[in-house]
Order: sequence, then C-alpha cells, then structure tokens
Amino acid sequence: MAKERFTVLIVEDQPMNREILRNIVETEYDVLEAENGRDALALLARRKNVSAILLDIVMPVMDGYTFLKKLAESPFSSLPVIVITGDKDEATEQKALDYGAWDFVSKPYQPNILLLRLKNVIVRSQYYLISEMQYAYEHDTLTGLCNRARFFADTRKLLDSHPGIRFALMRMDIDQFHIFNSYWGEEEGNRLLRYMADELRRFAGTQEFCTYGRINADTFCLCIPYDADVIERYAEATRRGLADYNRNYLIEPSFGVYIITHPEIKIEAMFECAMLAAKECKGSFITHLRYYQPEMNEKVLREQHIVNEMQHALDAEEFVVYLQPKYNLRSETPYGAEALIRWKHPERGLVSPGEFIPVFERNGFIGKVDYYMWEKVCALLRRWIDQGVEPAPVSVNMSRVNLYNPNLIAMLTELVHRYGIPPRLLNLELTESAYMENPSVMEKAILGLQKAGFIILMDDFGSGYSSLNTLKNIPVDVLKIDMKFLSGEAAAAGRNECILASVIRMAGWLEIPVIMEGVETQNQVEFLKSIGCGYVQGYYFAKPMPVADYEALVRGVQQIPAQSLSDNHRAMTETIWSASPQINLLFNSIRQPAGIYEFDNGGFHTLRVNASFNSFFGYGESISSDLESAGSRLSTQSLQTVLAAFRKTAETRESSRCDYVQLRPDGSKISLRLDLQYWGANEKAKILFALFTDLQQPVGR
Repeated sequence: MAKERFTVLIVEDQPMNREILRNIVETEYDVLEAENGRDALALLARRKNVSAILLDIVMPVMDGYTFLKKLAESPFSSLPVIVITGDKDEATEQKALDYGAWDFVSKPYQPNILLLRLKNVIVRSQYYLISEMQYAYEHDTLTGLCNRARFFADTRKLLDSHPGIRFALMRMDIDQFHIFNSYWGEEEGNRLLRYMADELRRFAGTQEFCTYGRINADTFCLCIPYDADVIERYAEATRRGLADYNRNYLIEPSFGVYIITHPEIKIEAMFECAMLAAKECKGSFITHLRYYQPEMNEKVLREQHIVNEMQHALDAEEFVVYLQPKYNLRSETPYGAEALIRWKHPERGLVSPGEFIPVFERNGFIGKVDYYMWEKVCALLRRWIDQGVEPAPVSVNMSRVNLYNPNLIAMLTELVHRYGIPPRLLNLELTESAYMENPSVMEKAILGLQKAGFIILMDDFGSGYSSLNTLKNIPVDVLKIDMKFLSGEAAAAGRNECILASVIRMAGWLEIPVIMEGVETQNQVEFLKSIGCGYVQGYYFAKPMPVADYEALVRGVQQIPAQSLSDNHRAMTETIWSASPQINLLFNSIRQPAGIYEFDNGGFHTLRVNASFNSFFGYGESISSDLESAGSRLSTQSLQTVLAAFRKTAETRESSRCDYVQLRPDGSKISLRLDLQYWGANEKAKILFALFTDLQQPVGR
C-alpha cells in the first residue's frame, strides 16, 4: 500500500525562495504555493486537504502576522504553521509564536531540519485531530459533559474498580422541557441545559467517587456512593436553584434513583430502573424524588397494555360519559354536572380513570380523549334541548396539553356551533397546576375562551403554591376546592376551616362562585352552609352515574343556580378594598372614629377602619362581637346593646343608634355613641358603616 502523502502550502513572495522550499519539501510532500497571505487564504478555501503551512513574515498585500490572525479566526485555525524568515531576533520569533505559529525556522534553510520539523508538526496536528474527534465522540457538544456512551463506560469502570462500595445511579430531567423550549426559544433552552450541567459538575467535584453526564435532551445522570441524605440534599438544592433560575416559569425537576444492589448487571438496565422511578414524580408538585421499586416494572407492563389498546378503544367508543351532579347548597337541588370519563373494556369491565388518564397525559393521547368527551357532552346537551329540556351547564375537563394547542378556541367554537349549543352550557375545567406550569400561556388561552363565551372553572384551587397569584392574574369564573383541603395535621385545631372560610369569603367579594368537591358527610354540609358556600359536589348527594341515571335524577327538577345575595356589591368592593389615594383621603378625612363591618349570623367583625379609629382605640384594635378578643372590651350588656343595633340596621336597612360603655386598655370606662348605616350585602353578610362618638368629649372640640 502506497504511503499517504500530506500536502504542504508554501506562502512566500520571493519566487526563488519558493523554489528552494519546494525542492526540499516535495521529496516527502505534495506542495501548493501562494505569493502572499491573501492568496493563501483563498487557496485554503478551495483546497481543504492542506496538512501544514510554511509561512514567510515579510510579504506584500498581506504579511505573515495578518495571515496568522485571520487564520486563527477561520475554519482552518488548527492547521500547523512554521514561520520561515531571515530575521533571527528573539522578538520576531516571540511575536510569531504569539500569533499562533507552531514552530520557527530561520534562513538559510537546512533541508533535514526543515523536513524533521514539518514531520513533527504534522504528526502533532494529526494526534490533536484524532484526540478532538475522540473527545467529540465521547462528549456532549452543548455542555461538555460525557455523553451517554462515555457515561455508561465510565460508570462500568467505577463499579468494577470499587466492589466494596454500594453505589446509586441517579437520573434527572425537567418536566415538560419541550414546552419551556417552545415558549422561551431554543437559545434559552440551551442556556438552561448548560446551567444544569454546571450545577451537576459543581456537585460532582465534591464527591470522591463519581461519574456524570448528559444522556440526551434534558436528561442527566450521575453515579455516586449511596447516601440518602446526600442524594436528597442534592435534589432539593437543584429544585431550589431551578425555582430561582426563572421566576416567571415554574421549572419542575424529576429525580429517579436506583440503588445498585447488583453491580454486575448492565448500566443501561440500571438507567432504565432510575427512569421508571423518575416517571413516578411526573405531574406531582409534592414529590420530586423517587427510588426504584420492583413493582414499577409491573406498572410499566400495565401501562403498555393501555397504550396498545387506547386507539382501538377510542375508535370503538369504549370510553363512556358518566355525570356527577353539582348541587345548589342553598336549595340542596341539582344544578348541572361534571362529565367524567369511564372505560367500558370488553374484557376487564369498567376501568378506573386513575389507571389510564395519567398514561394518556404522559403520551399526549389525552388531547384526543378530551375532544372525544367534549363532543359527547355537546351531543348530550343537543339531545336534551331537542327534548324540550332547558339543561344546566355541564363541565368537561381540559388537560394542559390542549391548552397549548393554538387551535383550541377554534376547535371548541366549531364544536358548539356544529351542535347548536350556547358556549355557556359547556363549562371548561382546568387544574391550578396546569396554570402554574406556564402562567402567561394559560392566561392567553383562558381569556380567549372567555371571550368566545365559555365559562372557566379552576379545579383543585388551593392545591398549588401560587393560589393567590392565580386568583389575582386570571379572571376565572368559578373556583372548585376539594374537601381534602380540610385534612392534615392542622385540621383538628380548626386552622384549615378558618382558611377555607376566608377563601370563600374572598371569592364572594370577587363575585366568584365556589364549588366544594368531595363532600361526603352531613357535618361537612352544615359547615359549608355556615360559611356561605354556594355549590357542592360529592358522594353525600350523588356519585358519578351513567347518563340515564342522571337524566332520571333531574327529570322534573327545575335546576336553579344559587341566587346571588349581593346588594350594591360593586360599589362596596371599590370603596372597601380600594387602596387609591382618593378613597383613602375621603375615608380618613372623617374626624370621628369610623369603621366598615360585616354582620352575619348574629356576629359582626371589622373590615376596615379610618385613621381616627386607630388613633382613638389604638392601632390594630377592633370592636367585634367576640368577647374574647382584646379589641372588643365590651361587657355582656354593652355587647347586647350593640348587637341589637347591628341587627336592626341589617334587617330594616335603616340607620340606627345606640349608646354603650367600653373599657379602655387601662381599665377605665368610656361612654360611646354608635351610629350605623346600611351599605349593602355580599353572599354571606350585610355590610354596615359605623361612626363612633365620644360622649365625654365636648361637642365641637
């Protein structure tokens, strides 16, 4: 086999010097020639097989230094360059090397030395080229981390070299990373991946034994000695870091850990186990870290059966609609329902949605299933209308996948128009967690749907971490809260009930109806009535049922929504809760102590007071029907007098007045006159304006 001949480019303006160099070099190499740096660059652009360059420094058009600078900025920056010049001073040599030359040869030329130096730089460059190719083959170009193949190989060596250490393989990724990439752009997505790689590299530097790498896309992996505390601290630190990385987008990581009890199995199999564990975290805002358990394999097999059958089930209409009624709590009569999906499997019978819905959400099939359910409900509503029934709204679930569909509004609008259904009858439920995933995209979708006439229900309100922001930023039409909100360690102390009552009162001020889900007991019903909840849904009243059973339930029943009890609501809201300078000035310009009160169920409490009230009674003090509160300072007799005045004004909507005695903080008594005016009512209470007069203060003072 003929020996490979490399090509050398001679860049020299003097023809005689070029000839001398060519005669020396062509004994071992093919030769190309250029008279100056500009011609050399043009030649390189045409001929890409050059292996080394012999470069003169002093040349017209473009000298050697300029050529070196431009070469460094070109695709040929890795080419070895030997500078040839008659200048033998150290400054010239230093400058040439600084500009990127690999070697330096002075005139007159010594053929053997020149050929030896050419051989050395070409061998070195070939070695570097092979090393770079090897590095590129084994490393991820975006992050510089080991790629999948190199990570698996390094991990194999690590385990084989330390048989006495128990290791754990940890896999991590970002939930719905493709959505982040689509929303923020590929450049920002790459920046996030580099950030994750840097954090992983930093953590790995703290471990004595560790391998790590980027497997693909947003998936990273590391192998360290097993220590549950170390793993959990790293996962939590990563989660917090990602939360701070972009506060305008909820970045949720998932971590799956496989404890290596059998180091002899393939690393690929270990990785698969860690991946199964990580999948258990998907869609959870509570758990970000899971350890592999053997039963996860069984779950994978069950899910695969579902995936294999899902399209056939859809085509064969094995998915059926069940309806769970919602009840007007004031009248305890049905008002509308929620459409729930059931799978009527020909062999396994009725399959719980808890088995197949999470699978559909992960693989995207939920988009087709949602549309199937929407159309089935539209057909039901159309049938009821044709039967002469005036149906109450039926709500359908909307997965987060569909909220990213740019054709969502057009799809739903076309659907209701095709069936001749008013959009207000097809209510749309989305979870708060879907909103939290990408608030700006969700807001745009929701506002567009509302503009098209659809009613939006926020399901599982209070289950996420941004409930107040959700309520502030999105004008949802209805809130749904699960009774599980009342469970937990604080339930016995009444803390949860207090929060729930406040949420319902807040929703009332915003004129947002509330539906409590999961209501199962009489005690729950009575409690919800006492705090002004408008609607309930749960087993206490009715379970999810086939359509025929629902039709029988509501047949002959006039489905009436919970009537609003508000009076002068908008004006009150703007006055009571406004922080505008004009309202503050008007309220605080009243020289006497004044307050705005809620009166309900024989009790009253303060909503807002003016500056004179705080000055007279003490900042943070209140006049309330709670004798235990520090601010009431009312005797039983005085409280009864005040309560009678509140009750009279609330019932007659006319002004009333009473005189009473109150204790000062120092124990002394003060005689006061209370003037009350009716302002209006919200869903739960009457709103009264109170003016206090110190009867011991001289008139006009």
